[in-house]
Amino acid sequence: MIDRGMDGLVLVAPVSSRARLDHVASAVPTVVIGRHGTSALYDTVVDDDVEGASLVVGHLAGLGHRRIAHIEHHETDPARLAEMPNARRADGYRRAMRAHGLEKWTDVVSTSYTQEGGYEGAKRLLTRRHRPTAVFAGADIVAMGVLEAVAEAGLSVPGDLSVAGYDNTTFAALGPISLTSVDQAGREMGTTAVRLLLERIADRHRPSDRIVLSPTLVPRRTTAPAPA
Repeated sequence: MIDRGMDGLVLVAPVSSRARLDHVASAVPTVVIGRHGTSALYDTVVDDDVEGASLVVGHLAGLGHRRIAHIEHHETDPARLAEMPNARRADGYRRAMRAHGLEKWTDVVSTSYTQEGGYEGAKRLLTRRHRPTAVFAGADIVAMGVLEAVAEAGLSVPGDLSVAGYDNTTFAALGPISLTSVDQAGREMGTTAVRLLLERIADRHRPSDRIVLSPTLVPRRTTAPAPA
């Protein structure tokens, strides 16, 4: 049920179908954050996830890494593959590997955007005959699982394996973790979403907006030059 008494909604990376989102937005002014795609009924604010992935690969390649692996969130639904950030990040990784001449080292493990998913993905990668020297985890919480698996294997970060995440969450900046990560300009995303929502509340029939913000890379101690 939709509470038509609400003034407006800001939805963060909703997993609902496009039809469901359109239904909600037809009843209540709505802004969607973090989900790609467009709609005539609601506004969207997104991070350029393809560019963010490219920043990670470029950073690692610049440190001399070639065997750069990626842990993605397993997804099969075509609509979600087209619109959700995890799919855009995996696509950005593949594009960047090609752009840097590293296509033959492309290595993607599909698990989940959880700490357990990162742990499972890293365990798989560490059993490779030629294991990667760097891992791009699709989210910071995934990177935490990678760090756990690396430590369990008796290896070090970044001495044996560089690790980078995505989202620049609060714990990424904590001293003992110091995780290299992509910052999505979350504060700007939030303020932009509120502005768009207020504009939509004032004029329900105005054309919808799609705002794409540029991410930045925050290098920290989990990435270093590739082992000799």
